[in-house]
Amino acid sequence: MNKSRLEALTDAIIAIAATIMVLELKVPENNSLKSLMENWPIFLAYTISFFLIYIVWFNHHNIFKKAEIISSKTYLYNGVWTFFLTLVPFATAWIGEDPHATLPEIVYLVIVLLWSVSFQLMDHQIMKDNNVEKDITTHFLNRSLLYGGIILAAIISFANPLISHIIFAISLIIIIVNMFITKPKNK
Repeated sequence: MNKSRLEALTDAIIAIAATIMVLELKVPENNSLKSLMENWPIFLAYTISFFLIYIVWFNHHNIFKKAEIISSKTYLYNGVWTFFLTLVPFATAWIGEDPHATLPEIVYLVIVLLWSVSFQLMDHQIMKDNNVEKDITTHFLNRSLLYGGIILAAIISFANPLISHIIFAISLIIIIVNMFITKPKNK
């Protein structure tokens, strides 16, 4: 598989998924701050999903920089990963429709979980195929925050789905800060 073609296709899918989500943001019924603030749950869901997609695009770029060899398994994992990525706008819109419902939040979190796991599998396969070592400490912290945030948010979603989404947002913010202030160790 040609690495450039796979990256180009993936970049296009990511761009479309991120763009589709903004269409779910509704224009306020009138020109008042109160009317604008009534849409904050969908804006929160959009913001979380957009930054999640953006971070993963950044990470996707970084893992493919290391890759000289793109195996069939990497191609397969990338396809599974982009499949779950394309479900994020659907789940985001569903949360926006009813931010107080548990099922949309659980579906969103399951999609993010499956998306994350497929990314980890793809990352591992690229490392294996290309004999690249990884800084385990930074990745362990980010994975712990991501999966811990998903599990905590899922548990809390049964009591309060909106708080659940806010908790997931907080774990995502911590991951973003960690990603951009932690310098990778040179090996």
